[in-house]
Amino acid sequence: MAEIKSTLDLIMERTKNLTLTEEEKKAIRTKEVKSRVRGWFQRYSDGILTIRDLKENMEQERGTFPEAAPLLREECLAHVEPEADNQKIFQMMDEILSIDSAPFQRLVDDFHDEMLRHRDEATRDALDVLHAQGISGTSVIPNLNLSPAWNACLDNARGQFRNKLYLVR
Repeated sequence: MAEIKSTLDLIMERTKNLTLTEEEKKAIRTKEVKSRVRGWFQRYSDGILTIRDLKENMEQERGTFPEAAPLLREECLAHVEPEADNQKIFQMMDEILSIDSAPFQRLVDDFHDEMLRHRDEATRDALDVLHAQGISGTSVIPNLNLSPAWNACLDNARGQFRNKLYLVR
């Protein structure tokens, strides 16, 4: 009687003579390390890992895979948000990657200053429109979040921030 083979047996039989090239091995290793770095980043952000734990993990990883530091740097930059608290990210950059986070902090501060100016202008414009419609008073506060012009301005500023962030490198 014929033997019934599992799918895994069939796959193993067909691939037994295949080998990976060095490029493929490196790509697999990079993907594994990137995944590990992302996990560490997330656990640190969530407060599960301390900065000391993260530093130990990175030192250990750098010993076998020197490209781990640039991967962590990319992860940090990808998560810098101009409207969020970035202190943990900046701490990682300073203490683990030895990157001065001051230029990145200045970008965030500049974004806040610019948005404050734009918000004031948009508020004045919205009040002028409301006043022209006969709506006025000290309790009138325009809701800028409903303004397509304000949201477009905000999206544009976020895009410019992201571009500037990657130029600081």
